[in-house]
Amino acid sequence: MEMIVPMLTRQSLDLRQQQTLVLTPQLQQSIKVLQLSGAELEQELAQALLDNPLLERLDVQADVVAEPLPEAASDEAESSWASLEFPKHQGDSDDPDWTPESAVVQDLAAYLREQLGLLRLSDRDRVLAQLLIDELDDNGYLPVSLDEVLACLPDELDIDESDLRCALAQVQSLEPAGVGARDLSECLGLQLMQQADQLEPSLLDCARYLVREHVGILASPSQLRQRSTGHYSADLVERAHHLVLKLDPKPGRAWTQNVSAYVVPDVLLVRAKDRWQAALNPLAVPRLQLVNLHDYEIEAHPALLAERQKATGLLRSVNSRFVTILRVAQAIVQMQQAFFTQGVSALRPMQLADLAAELDLHESTISRATRQKYMQTPHGVMELKQFFTVALTSTDGKEDMSAASVRAQIVQMIRDESPSKPLSDQQITDLLQAQGLTLARRTVAKYREAEGLAPASQRKMRAAAGV
Repeated sequence: MEMIVPMLTRQSLDLRQQQTLVLTPQLQQSIKVLQLSGAELEQELAQALLDNPLLERLDVQADVVAEPLPEAASDEAESSWASLEFPKHQGDSDDPDWTPESAVVQDLAAYLREQLGLLRLSDRDRVLAQLLIDELDDNGYLPVSLDEVLACLPDELDIDESDLRCALAQVQSLEPAGVGARDLSECLGLQLMQQADQLEPSLLDCARYLVREHVGILASPSQLRQRSTGHYSADLVERAHHLVLKLDPKPGRAWTQNVSAYVVPDVLLVRAKDRWQAALNPLAVPRLQLVNLHDYEIEAHPALLAERQKATGLLRSVNSRFVTILRVAQAIVQMQQAFFTQGVSALRPMQLADLAAELDLHESTISRATRQKYMQTPHGVMELKQFFTVALTSTDGKEDMSAASVRAQIVQMIRDESPSKPLSDQQITDLLQAQGLTLARRTVAKYREAEGLAPASQRKMRAAAGV
């Protein structure tokens, strides 16, 4: 979220006298490089290699060891990658530049930013919209409230919730339809509104009513008809129901599915002295350096002086990127040791603010260092931001549980249920209550849906049909 500062302080929606924060060009570049995904960074560096004659790739593979990075970049980081150390890699390929073909597939955030660039917006509105895009989850939803986003912004920017609502409206106007929604009802409603010109008014009105008032029973046509009696005819409800079922409840998953199976992890786990440690993946780190020219050769050509300054700044920014990613990954691994051994049920509650305080970094820096940055774990490749989960307090005074571990419990309950008598959301709520964890039924339903599990009525029908 720091990237807002330089852009928003240059322009404002009205005239006022106030103090502003100024970021140096080097810091602005470091922020930009940090927020890039691995694929986006590769594209950025490929273009820099074409544009800058003083940048080149290292051809010789370094002898690497499994030791963590220092917490700050060394003075020599501007000219080479010698300060970065990696675990030994036992891969099949000897090519240090090997990258899976699909790693350059455009992701959802990049697709949305591309569309945003075509809209006529002020710098202020554009940056706020980009900020919200960066917060979207893999399904295209906005999982945090506008209040939470607002709390992360410096007070001196004088941004209020109405500014964020306007920015969110811009994001929700983009493709795929439904992106930027805060819940399923809003997601389906946004998709209906994008089809408004193609639908008869009565059908649109009925469909919007169903997703607004009865989204929880869309899987049960009979209940829908009963609940809608007196509002719409049975025929209209049936037509509207068919229309709603054609909508996409997870508009962002097409991009996730294209990329996730081929992602190259930025961080690897190394087992040392019965503990897990984080180390950079050498395949994920580009190895660049300045072309070896004498100062007098460069000083004889003024244009080369500017190119050397650009190249040096880029190398510093990229080095800083990986130092920050590793620092954050090391802190996550230190806090989540039990997870790597026992699985998601042992995932501890952890929030951005926890790591920000421990590492003395801004929350927005932690967010950039974990979004679209991946770690190879015993449980598969995971995005670093997946380790952040809210704490749910038990009523018996025991240690707080993470939302992810509660979701894992819900999944296990459903796996263990009798197919002929599946557990309803209320029954799951009661079982959790018996374990000392109080949740609202709608929260249980939300977690179940997030795990891709159908309601009890659908699970029962599928079991009866042998599906």
